[in-house]
Amino acid sequence: MKTHPFGTGRLKCAAGIVVAGLVLSACAAEEPTAADGGTNGDSETTQSDGTLNVGMAVAPTTIDPASACTLDDNQLAYQLYAQLLEYGTQTNDDGVSEVDPTTVEPYLAHDWEVNDDADVYTFYLEEGWTFPSGEPVDAEAVKYSMERTNAINGCGAAIINNLYTEPFLIEEIVVVDDHTVEFNLSRSDVDFPLAMATASASIVDPSLVEENGGVEDNTPNEWMDSNEAGSGPFRLESYEPGNQAVLVADENFQGEAPGSEQINVSWIDSDSAMTLQLQNGDIDIAMGLTKNSAASFEDEEGFELAANVATANMQLLTPMDTEPWDDVLVREAVTHAIPYEDILDNVLQGYGELYYGPIQPTMPGFDESLSAPRDYDPDYAQELIDESGLDTPVTVDLDIISGNPTHEDLGTIIQGALSEIGIEVNVNALSESAWNDAVYNGTTQMALRLDGPAIFSAGYYLQYDEYCSSPHNTGRVCVEGNEELLDSARSATDEDERDEYLSQLTENWIEESPKTILYLDANAVVHREGVHYHYDMVTNMRDWAPAE
Repeated sequence: MKTHPFGTGRLKCAAGIVVAGLVLSACAAEEPTAADGGTNGDSETTQSDGTLNVGMAVAPTTIDPASACTLDDNQLAYQLYAQLLEYGTQTNDDGVSEVDPTTVEPYLAHDWEVNDDADVYTFYLEEGWTFPSGEPVDAEAVKYSMERTNAINGCGAAIINNLYTEPFLIEEIVVVDDHTVEFNLSRSDVDFPLAMATASASIVDPSLVEENGGVEDNTPNEWMDSNEAGSGPFRLESYEPGNQAVLVADENFQGEAPGSEQINVSWIDSDSAMTLQLQNGDIDIAMGLTKNSAASFEDEEGFELAANVATANMQLLTPMDTEPWDDVLVREAVTHAIPYEDILDNVLQGYGELYYGPIQPTMPGFDESLSAPRDYDPDYAQELIDESGLDTPVTVDLDIISGNPTHEDLGTIIQGALSEIGIEVNVNALSESAWNDAVYNGTTQMALRLDGPAIFSAGYYLQYDEYCSSPHNTGRVCVEGNEELLDSARSATDEDERDEYLSQLTENWIEESPKTILYLDANAVVHREGVHYHYDMVTNMRDWAPAE
């Protein structure tokens, strides 16, 4: 079932603009209206020349959609490339249009068909679209792009195959004619259209790729890491990795024209520096501010705050194969020892939601009746520790990312909370690469992780946790019976049948308390008054526009 993301009104909002892309918005502002111009921190009027200045906290490691792994990696790809489909929209409870990441609409493909077994998809392409090189954006280009992504066999391949990689979900791609392409899948998959709306499914210019390294099996294309062969609404005028990028609207783009003539992107890894640049008028949109910094703009004249529920949750990983977490009573004790409301109020400034379970509240398949947040009850937590027979005090290491203010705040809270039940926590602030090594190579004893899916479906997302031997299973979760339940849910073509499997999976998961879900995160993006900001989990900037 679906629920309103912040049904209890916990999310704080200020007037803001909606968002578009891959995420449900619980609280967004009214639609923007024409303005005489935004106001900066000095109350000076700014005039738009069609240019939008955007500050982001985390830079991409690649701009090749076939190699990109994270949402940060895909920041530019969505602007530079078109996909067969794009995510749909809906109206939230506040009457504001927002993205619906569970549905898709036409983009390069104006229509598509699927057979009864959901293993053959046929896409009918718009005619007349061309790459900047003059080559056609046609069925051959689609086939080349998807086969290239599979050949590179990186994160992009995992995503377009909906995490079915042994064998690939995409078994064969057939060019029926210039504007018709058929995908034959290795198994039924009703969520395949969602994969075709991701940046990983971007259509690249085969002629340009072949001129610059071509395709080599299991090997990223280094030229594509920092250059583009795009089909989308913007061209990459300049790019300094980790520093800045300049996007200019492609006048020959055959789809809907973008709202900005030029977008200047700056990557600013300092919260205070981004705040200052926003106040000084150097940037129009600030993405990645801490919740405290974003909240400081709630009542500041000349600024608007767009708060939108994300698809990511903050998890405290307690790997089930590692002491002392190999005892379910100890794991459950931790879930009752955390002061969730304090975290929501003081760390998130209200920009989040509490629940407990393997499926986020905004995702189809979420069972509200099973997924109430765990109570903060340190006395009960101590009873569970006593019942477990754990010899306390015991010391554990908590891995966090150095320089991440949210991780640092949470680490301090967790350290104090768990000490009350005899678990002494050493907080290890690691570089991002060292944290990745510890978490993804399975050596961490305990870690904080903000986690969310590339495809907003329970079938995709749960593959990370519910397959005991999955290399993506960073929490080292293994719940008896859930692999089979997930397989059944993913192959079900009936929604009610799927939800029954997912509810049983949820019940099993909760009984084992395999990790602690601290909260469902919410984005808090600050922008200048009059700027049209349309939220998208994957940062689709096509609708963004400067103040008039």
